[in-house]
Amino acid sequence: QGASSLLQKVKVDDPIDAFAVHGACGAWGTLAAGLFDWGTGVDYFNGWSGWSCVGAPDCVSGAWGEAFAANIVEIIAIAAWTAFWALLIFVPLRIFGLLRADDETQEQGMDPLKHSPAKAYSMEG
Repeated sequence: QGASSLLQKVKVDDPIDAFAVHGACGAWGTLAAGLFDWGTGVDYFNGWSGWSCVGAPDCVSGAWGEAFAANIVEIIAIAAWTAFWALLIFVPLRIFGLLRADDETQEQGMDPLKHSPAKAYSMEG
């Protein structure tokens, strides 16, 4: 809810909350995987090992901090990758005026003009 509200407050148009669902929740899931990794102890990291710590049977102390830092780096790398490709695609579309519908189409709405044939809403048999 927080990410969706923030986007509305800064006036970003995301009608299906794609960023809130995939971006913010994905980042939280990545952080939560490290935060709630409670296998052997607080300073140890279990990851894919289940309840055995990394380096078992001789557990590596401090592995949790390294793993949590890696999760943060993952979030930053995914955000940078996504921003790069989004800019590469959307900036040229905006420059050439292809990103936005013309004013007349926006006034009338996309459904009747572009998406639905008139017979789609016809109730005649």
